[in-house]
This record gives sequence, C-alpha cells and structure tokens, in this order.
Amino acid sequence: MSPETGIAPENLSLADIDPTAIYTVTELSRHIKDALAANSHFNGLLLKGEISNFSRAASGHIYFNLRDENCVIACAYFRRLQEAGCNNLGDGLQIVAMGSLTGYEPRSQYQLNVNKIIPIGDGLSSLRLKRLREKLEGEGLFDPERKKPLPRLPRKVGIITSKDSAAITDILTVVNSRCPSMDLVMAYATIQGERAPGSIIRALNHLNKVSDVDAIILARGGGPSEDFMAFNDESLVRAIASSSKPVITGIGHERDNCLADLAADFRASTPTAAAKAAIPDVQELRDGLNDLGLRLGRSYSLVLDLERKDCQNLRFGLRSLRKNLDRSYNSYLMSLEIEEKESKLGKKDEEIKQVLEEIEEKESELGKKDEQIKQVLESVESSKSDLLKYKVIIIALMLLLVLVILVFLMGGVSL
Repeated sequence: MSPETGIAPENLSLADIDPTAIYTVTELSRHIKDALAANSHFNGLLLKGEISNFSRAASGHIYFNLRDENCVIACAYFRRLQEAGCNNLGDGLQIVAMGSLTGYEPRSQYQLNVNKIIPIGDGLSSLRLKRLREKLEGEGLFDPERKKPLPRLPRKVGIITSKDSAAITDILTVVNSRCPSMDLVMAYATIQGERAPGSIIRALNHLNKVSDVDAIILARGGGPSEDFMAFNDESLVRAIASSSKPVITGIGHERDNCLADLAADFRASTPTAAAKAAIPDVQELRDGLNDLGLRLGRSYSLVLDLERKDCQNLRFGLRSLRKNLDRSYNSYLMSLEIEEKESKLGKKDEEIKQVLEEIEEKESELGKKDEQIKQVLESVESSKSDLLKYKVIIIALMLLLVLVILVFLMGGVSL
C-alpha cells in the first residue's frame, strides 16, 4: 500500500494495514486543498458565469454560486478583497470572476476564492425569467384580486412534496401541535430537476379532484437557488393560478421567491409557515371560543342590566305619562267646558249684538223722528213768528180802523 495514495489493495484485513497509512477525513481534506493550491492551472483563473444563490454574511463576506447551463461552482468573495460596486451584485448577474480554486476543509469541498469581479450584464436564465415574469404578470396571473381566500376550518389539506423531503416532517410537526385530528392527503411528486414541473402538475390536478380537500400546500425545504428552477416553469405557474382550490406555497426560505409563489393564493417562506397558514390551531380556537364565551356572558349580563334599567325607566316614564295624560285629560275637559261657555257667551254676544243693532236701528229711526220734529218745530216757530206778525198787522189795522172811525165820527160832529 502506498502512503501517498492511501489506497489499500483488495482483500486486505485491518490487521495487515499500517496505521500510519490510514487517512483521517481532516487529513484527506487538507491534502485536497493542498493539491488544488499546488496546481498552477487553478490559480489566477478567469471564470465566466451567472450568479445564483447570492448571500452576504454578517461578517461582510459574499458567497454565491457561479453557473452556466450545465454546472455550478461555489464562490467566496472575502470582505478584505471587495471593491466598490459590490452592492450591485445579486442573483441573475453575469460576471467574469478572477480568483483561485481552493478547498474548503470543513466540508471537503472546492470553491473559487474571488479576488475581483467584472460585471457583464444580466445572465441568460435571468433574462428568460424576467421575460416570463413580465408575460405572466401582464396576463394577470399574479393579481391579488384573483387570489382565493384560505379556509378558516378546512376539512382536509392536500400536501405536495417529495416522499423523502424534510418538509413532510416540518408539516407533520405543525399538524401535531396545532390540530392532530386534521386529515392530510399526500400527493408525492418530484420537486427538483427537469421532471419536477410535470410531476407537481399531476399531483395538483389529483388533489383538485378530491372533493373534501379545501386547501393545498406545495412545499419543499431550502437549498441553493438552482434547485428552485422547477418552480419557475410556465406550465406549473399556470396550473397553480388555475387551481380550483387555494394553493399555499412553502418553497425554500425567506429570500427565495419563485414565480410559483407569485401565482399562489398564499406565499409562505418555509413549509412550517405554510402549514401554519393552512392548519387551524385548535387550542387557539378553543381559547378564542372560551374568550368569546366570557365576552358573550359579560355582554349578556350588561344587556340584561341595561334592559332592567330601561324597563325601570320605562315604568317611571309610564307613571309620569299617566299623570301627564290625566292632567291633559282634565285640561281637555276644562277646555270643552270653557268652549261650551264661550259658545253660550258667543250666542249671548250675538243676541246682544242683534239687540244693539236693533237699538241702533231704533236710534237711527228716532234720529230721523227727531229731525222731523225739529223741522216741525222749526216750522211751528216760523208759523208763530208769522202769526205774531199777522197779529201785529191785524192790531195795527184794527187801530187804524178805530182811528178812521174816530176821525169820521169827529168830522161828523163838527158838521
């Protein structure tokens, strides 16, 4: 056996092996790293590709994958080497990275340690995804108005995920803690790779045909962004948008946002969050019902107290109303009596008025009589004056006659 290679011949027992020839995992990882560092072909590389799975650590280091249509390589861009413009880096950007290939001992993985980045523009996959998103958005598939509300108390919940997915464990944990009696209908599907969209669509169609499934969860665990490309498939996005049952997506982690999320009726960041959105919390409902019962009891007591007070106020009001009615009735009777007396007085007034009118008529007639009497008196007075004149004239004539007689008599004597 060669110590340099650490490869043992076949049919060799452990007792026959030199202990110094056995590598530990740490030693092998260190050898891999040293081998990469010693190879001049892996130093000073210029590598072109599209950024995916981009993340910026709290330390300031940047980690991402650089990919083309077939392969992916991990990259690390340490803070001390970063230049201005690094804030514009992100998924979908095509770049040329300058750096050296090295091993990462804790995981026995190789990665490109980047020294410099030259941006080129949007990558091909990013451009395709952007155009597809604009197309579907233009058709209204992502409009909030078309999204269906989640049922408050679903009868059954359908689950779409892979059979060996950690998402199942997360969902079952939520179900057991919130509503252990909830019925789940599992529809296993391939959730990664080229066959994933068709497999998920078949599972979705199956669950849509189950009459008592009221909500559907489409879930998978986290991972690099390359693993989520199936959830950007146009046919899958259209199937989710046209589902007759509300669809909840729990795909990846918070920073992962696929077109399937935009078309879903509810988007959760993780399978756990998706399960919490679909599964009602029985204890929470029970507490809510208890609280509602207490509030209803308090409200009922308050309503009864208010009704009692209202009845008491109504009773007092009726008493007061009865007194007011009695006073009003008495006043009414008095008003009738007054009206009757006023009517009688009115009749008396009318009779008096008629009498007065008759008196006025009599007075008018008497006035006319007085005028006639006055005229008669004036006529009498005038007659008296004329009579007196006539008397004076008669006396004068009589005196004149007497004088004539005397004169005549005296004349006869003298003869």
